Amino acid sequence: MTHLDPDDLVRLALDLLPEEARRQGLAHLRRCPSCRAAYRAHLEALSALVPEAPVPPSWEAELRERLRPRPLWPRRRVLALGLSALLLAFLGSFGLRTWQRALAERRFFALAAEPGARLMPLLSPSGRQTGWALRTAQGEVLLLLKSPPPPGRVYQAWLIQDGRRKSLGLSLTPLLELGPLPEGSLVGVSVEPPEGSPAPTTPSVGRARI
Repeated sequence: MTHLDPDDLVRLALDLLPEEARRQGLAHLRRCPSCRAAYRAHLEALSALVPEAPVPPSWEAELRERLRPRPLWPRRRVLALGLSALLLAFLGSFGLRTWQRALAERRFFALAAEPGARLMPLLSPSGRQTGWALRTAQGEVLLLLKSPPPPGRVYQAWLIQDGRRKSLGLSLTPLLELGPLPEGSLVGVSVEPPEGSPAPTTPSVGRARI
């Protein structure tokens, strides 16, 4: 039996296939246990990555409108500064990390839906899924963790070759953009101090060969 293309399985889980291709894919799943199991695994993994506070589709336009410069009278300027301080305090204490996570997921899944993109699980040493690894059609590699790093810490990505680790960058958000890497590269993530480390100082959060 011919199986569904792995990229089409991901797009089917994301509900991004054209209608006719979606109907054909669902019909294939009804008669193919192997593809059906892979499809369910994609759904379960993707559902775990949905943010607690979904960003509305209009968030970008609304944010641009709110940030558009407007003339302010002196009293209104003082009021605006006060409201800005309250907003920053709110974001810092509650909303910023959720907002960053939602933006990271939006960008990651937009790239994952592009033709030729390859998506695979990011796994901890114990085999627990902690996120996803993505190779775009252009060879760019991105990692998305299920949660942000702990407060006061960052994620640091590593290229693992012959038992050695080469740093690929830091991130305050769940998303790490590693740039182009050779096919079959083994990458990992650790939690590090804000300035990063010359070598991992904590156990691996997740690994993938991408």
